[in-house]
Amino acid sequence: MTEFVLTVAGAGAGLGITLIALGLYGREPDAVPAFRGGHRWLRRRGSVRWGLACGAGSLVWLVSGWPVAGIAVAAAGAFVPWLFGAGKLAAQRIERLEALEDWLRGLADVLRAGNAGLVGALQGSAHDVPPAISAEVTTLGQRLRTWNVDDALLRFADDIDDQIGDVAAAGLCVAHQQGTGTAELLTTLARQIAADVVARRDAEAERARRRSAARILLGLWAVMFVGFAAFGSDSYTAVYSSVGGQLVLALVLGVVGVAVVWLRRLGVEPASPRFLGGEPS
Repeated sequence: MTEFVLTVAGAGAGLGITLIALGLYGREPDAVPAFRGGHRWLRRRGSVRWGLACGAGSLVWLVSGWPVAGIAVAAAGAFVPWLFGAGKLAAQRIERLEALEDWLRGLADVLRAGNAGLVGALQGSAHDVPPAISAEVTTLGQRLRTWNVDDALLRFADDIDDQIGDVAAAGLCVAHQQGTGTAELLTTLARQIAADVVARRDAEAERARRRSAARILLGLWAVMFVGFAAFGSDSYTAVYSSVGGQLVLALVLGVVGVAVVWLRRLGVEPASPRFLGGEPS
């Protein structure tokens, strides 16, 4: 009965800490899907994930009698989307660059047709822009109504937050200042971005293979660990039932956790150094 009470208390404490963290830090606005009730949907999904994680951790704690094992299982279940989200993050970055390429090509086509100048084309492009950079381009169009063009483009580069975004913003600044050959310059920029996207896709394919191998190894290790904790022979597991054994287990699992976080960092493309930045004057 005591173990059951401790298990429920531990699960409740973990859920309480989670709710406090969500209340303090909230969610980024961009993470909310663009449909009615999206915020409630995200909260419900996150709560379900944390609830399942706490439930799994409580079950392992109850069956094995090891509080450290239960906490480790709960933490692993809660942070799995982050730990294995490197591929999704890389795909989003590439998608934004592809959207930037399409946007520049569209601007070049508008300028060739002679329907508007560069500023007018930038403002009008917000109505037909790839979704991945829609918010940034819409904000740029709004700023161009009251801001200096170069300042608005520099802030646009900050919004994109990528070296290729700096290249695009710098090219647009040059195009605005020289006033001629703008369409050709934008087409050249689009080609450069396309070449960069190809290179990033090749690099990401190699990282994806490494991440898959790491996930398989970690999955096998996790299954072995849970089986050992829950169904292991008493002659092997008795040593971990003491306080000292739990401390040793916590140290081992801590090392594993650090290794997993390190692998996650290796699986994410490092940010390229930017060369633009600064507040508008």
